[in-house]
Amino acid sequence: MPNPYADLFDDEEKKKPEAPDSPPVSNFDMQPPAPEDLVEPLDGILQKIEAFKQQGEQFSIFLSKTRAVDHREEANTEHTLLSLFFVVENNHGKANLAGEKAHFNLLQNKFRGIMDQMKDLALLHLEIVKRFNADINKQYYSIEKDDFQVKKEIEFAVDHIQMQRRILGEATRDLNMLEDALKATERRLKKWVDAGSINNLSASEFYLLQQNREELTSGKLHQFDYTFFDLNVVDKLAIRLGIYLKETTAQYFNQLSVAMDVR
Repeated sequence: MPNPYADLFDDEEKKKPEAPDSPPVSNFDMQPPAPEDLVEPLDGILQKIEAFKQQGEQFSIFLSKTRAVDHREEANTEHTLLSLFFVVENNHGKANLAGEKAHFNLLQNKFRGIMDQMKDLALLHLEIVKRFNADINKQYYSIEKDDFQVKKEIEFAVDHIQMQRRILGEATRDLNMLEDALKATERRLKKWVDAGSINNLSASEFYLLQQNREELTSGKLHQFDYTFFDLNVVDKLAIRLGIYLKETTAQYFNQLSVAMDVR
């Protein structure tokens, strides 16, 4: 017997709207969107160089204000034959223990201030050298620039890497002068150990002063071997970096990574 409600159900099915077909998924639709601004490797290096230049200018002004050169002769004065027979004029007002300790703290603050900024610059220098070593060679090709412009910009980058080395090298010179002055102050402080009266310095306090100074001036506190940037080394590397050699920059990058305690 035919179903008397068949026509009713058929009408309901006919009234249902048809589901639209899903569009086919292509491989192109599944790819992540491409970045709008693609920076060429050399342009990225030049941007980092500009950042170093701006920070380096401020750092150079800071070095001028720190006046580490004021303490250059301080360590040498103690070792002159003249100082054995005459009282050398005290330019820093360190006539007692309090004066010596205040001077010691001043020298440490100057040293720490240079190290804080110098390490930031050295890390930026490391990144520039890393990118240069990885991305730039004699076969470097630019989509937007001709070979002559690329050559000039590579020379510009090499010149500024040398300039960065010189800035960091001059900072190392200042740190060396401050370290010598700190050691000279330590020797004077040692004379107050168990001296008695108001100028008495305990042996344990002197030991802690000396230990803290060594952690600072050795670079352990900042995990930074600043002596890598010694000016004598800069002069030699400036010649070697003047002509681009892949092996030279690779070796330099490895040594720099160790100095920055980068593993």
